[in-house]
Amino acid sequence: MDLKSRIKNRELPQEILNAISTMSFPLTPEDYVEILPYVYEQGDKTLKENVVSTINRMSLDLIIPFLETTEDINDLVFYFQFYLKVEPNPELLIKILNNPHCPPSLFSLAANCSYSEVLTYLVNNVSLLQKHKNIVPILFKNKYLDGFLKEKLKEYEEFGILGEKKPEVKKEEKEKVEEKEDEGIVALKEKLIEQAEKEGVKLDEKSELEVREEDVEEENLTLYQKLLRMTVAQKIDRALKGTKEERTLLIRDSNKVVAMAVIQSPKITEQEVAAIAGMRNVHKDVLRYIGSNRQFLKKYKIILALVKNPKTPPDIALTLLNRIGEKDLKSLVRDRGISEFVRQAASRLLKSRKK
Repeated sequence: MDLKSRIKNRELPQEILNAISTMSFPLTPEDYVEILPYVYEQGDKTLKENVVSTINRMSLDLIIPFLETTEDINDLVFYFQFYLKVEPNPELLIKILNNPHCPPSLFSLAANCSYSEVLTYLVNNVSLLQKHKNIVPILFKNKYLDGFLKEKLKEYEEFGILGEKKPEVKKEEKEKVEEKEDEGIVALKEKLIEQAEKEGVKLDEKSELEVREEDVEEENLTLYQKLLRMTVAQKIDRALKGTKEERTLLIRDSNKVVAMAVIQSPKITEQEVAAIAGMRNVHKDVLRYIGSNRQFLKKYKIILALVKNPKTPPDIALTLLNRIGEKDLKSLVRDRGISEFVRQAASRLLKSRKK
C-alpha cells in the first residue's frame, strides 16, 4: 500500500505525520506536493498549520506544474480550497481550472468567488461556459461580477453562443425596466444638483476639464471638445448616463460635483473605479467616496490603488493599510512616490506583523 493510502486510512503514527508536515521525512519535493493535502485532512490544528506553512514555502515552479497535470481530484479540490480561502491566489486557481481533470464542482465555486481575475477568465472562456452551462446563472447572481462582464454574458445568451438563444424580452417589459432604471438616475441627478446649488455652483456655467488636449486620444478628441462646451448641469447628466469614454474625461472636471456624479454613476465598472483610485488629478472627495464605499472595497486592487495614491486622504489610507498583504507592504515601504505618512505607517505595520 502506498504512503498516500496509508495516510488516508490513518495507519501512520503522529510523529511521521509531523515529519511530513514540516518536510522532515525522506520524500522528494514532488511527493510532498501530492501528499500534503492528505496530511492536512487527517491532522489536528497544529498539523494543519504546519502544512499551510510548508506549502507557502514551496516554490511555485514546483506547485504550478503539479496543479496543471495531476489527475488526483482530491488534490485539485484541496488546493483549490487552499488558494481560494486559506492563502488567496487567483493565478493558481486559474491553473487548477485549466487542468483537464478539474471536477465540475470547482467551476461552480469559481463562478461564485470574489476574484475579478477568476471571473474574467470564466467569462472570456466561451468553450468552458458551453461545457459547464450550469455556472452561467451562478455568474449572473455573483455580486462581484462587474457590469462589463455581465453585459458580455448577456450578449452570449442573446446570440445563442452558449446554446439555446435567450427569448426576446417583450417591448413593453423592456420599457418598464428602462423606465425604472431611469427613475433611479433621475433621483441621483436631482440630489447632485441640489447639493451643487447649496454649494453655490452655477449650473448654467461651464467648467474646465483638467486634461490636456494633447493627452486625449484622437478618436476621443471630438468628444472632449463637445464636453468642453457643456454646462455643469449637462456634464452631470452625461456623467450619470454616458459612456465609459465620457466618464474617463469627466472625472477630471474642475467642478467637484461633476466628478462625484461620475463615481456615483450606476454604469461605472470595477476597472474604472480602480483606475480612478490611482489618479493623482482627481478631487480628494472622489477618493474619499471610493475609500468609504463597501462595494468598491471588496476589490483588493482598488484598496491598493488608494493606499498608493498620495492624494488619498490620510485617514482613509491609514485605515485601508491594515488590509494590504505583506508583499505589497514591503513594496510600499520602498516606494518614494507615495505619501511619506503612508510609507512610515507601512513600515511600522510590517514590523508589527513580524513579531
